[in-house]
Amino acid sequence: MPMIPRRKILSSAGLAISVCGGWVPFSAGCGGVTPPHPAVGRTVGNLPLESLADPARRRPSFVGRVTLLNFWGTWCPPCRRELPGLVRLADRLRGKPIFQLVAVSCGGRAPEDMAALTESTNAFLKEAVSPSQRSAIEPWADPDGRTRMIFSSSFGFEAFPTTYLIGPDARVRQVWVGYRSRDEAEIASAIVAALKENGDGSDFPIQNEAHQKAGTGNSLPSPFSSHPFSSPTADSSDR
Repeated sequence: MPMIPRRKILSSAGLAISVCGGWVPFSAGCGGVTPPHPAVGRTVGNLPLESLADPARRRPSFVGRVTLLNFWGTWCPPCRRELPGLVRLADRLRGKPIFQLVAVSCGGRAPEDMAALTESTNAFLKEAVSPSQRSAIEPWADPDGRTRMIFSSSFGFEAFPTTYLIGPDARVRQVWVGYRSRDEAEIASAIVAALKENGDGSDFPIQNEAHQKAGTGNSLPSPFSSHPFSSPTADSSDR
């Protein structure tokens, strides 16, 4: 498994994490079995997040919900490839109130410049997400970096993007680090399994749609916007 050079973010909140999928997790060597991500099985409590759409909105609760929690940034090319697919999944699940997508837009430093973060996030969503699907995502922010600190110290958060699937018991079920084109299908299957385990036996067209899209890459126009912490060669299509 190729190792991609690691870049670090050093913020005023003490964050030090690699960016843009520059971390290849837990390689066990040739023929080895990759162990579960260290966050799997851990309980996620209330997080100090703030809605970019409505700062007065109550913070998301993870108890009783199937949650896809994604840390991303508009400055990170793999994040920009991945997020539209996550929005597509959320759009297909509008009729499942137990499901929620919590996409945390990160500016790469803390405290955040909330005005600039809101502007860049909204501009990207307008560019990359179709109008019919845009209401499927409510972007969140980590204003002072505390959520990233919590996940860096206790949930193995080391790279952008990172996506956590959290069950209704608020425990982490599965983690995806970086971005691969086939991730959308894997994430869709994992969401379906979690929903069915919690009493929803409905058919889920997201599986077929996601599998059809797997391996097709990203349709977002290039070039991607640059960011002082991003690596122009960083890509996590293999991890």
